[in-house]
Amino acid sequence: MKENFWQLTLVTNKGNIPTAPYLECIEVCLKAGITCVQLREKSLPGEDLLDFGSSLKRLLDLYNVPLIVNDNVDLCIKLSAFGVHLGQSDTTIEKARSILGADKIIGLSVNTIEQIQNSRTLPIDYIGVGAIFPTNNKPDVETIWGLSGLRQASLIPSHPIIAIGGIDESNTFSVINSGANGIAAIGAFHQAADPFLTTKNLIKIINEANNDR
Repeated sequence: MKENFWQLTLVTNKGNIPTAPYLECIEVCLKAGITCVQLREKSLPGEDLLDFGSSLKRLLDLYNVPLIVNDNVDLCIKLSAFGVHLGQSDTTIEKARSILGADKIIGLSVNTIEQIQNSRTLPIDYIGVGAIFPTNNKPDVETIWGLSGLRQASLIPSHPIIAIGGIDESNTFSVINSGANGIAAIGAFHQAADPFLTTKNLIKIINEANNDR
């Protein structure tokens, strides 16, 4: 396993942006230090998703940064990705693990304390807790945890926590300080005026928060 791959994850949001300029933006963030990329493209049809995923994987391999595929075990296999991230209503964890084997990373989104408790015995590698704050990228989220909810989640002996949802430079320190092991973000990267500087700042804040814990 790539140590601490969960520290800073960029979640893709390519949509209709042409692949070449979009990957140029991803590469800027790679040069600045993102530690993982999650391929999450709900609107791309199958062949387009495979083509984009293949191009993205080739780029990430140049920087030795792992690729996590959202909600698609078959695509994870086709891309030889690092792992897969599943929601509560996706392929069961047990089935995904049996298909992928012991070496692939599996993450699971959790929306409630009960789901965290249930995840403790599952063959997964991390949990995704969110949304921490309201976010335009997922306006219909089931739960807004807030920092107090995140603290409560972190007190349950479980898997490492990747926090997501409305996280940016202004609140990353508090998120890590509240018990998250890492963060994942869409808007923080895609809406940044300077993605390189934003990524550098996020890494710096995460390290400072970890040192403060």
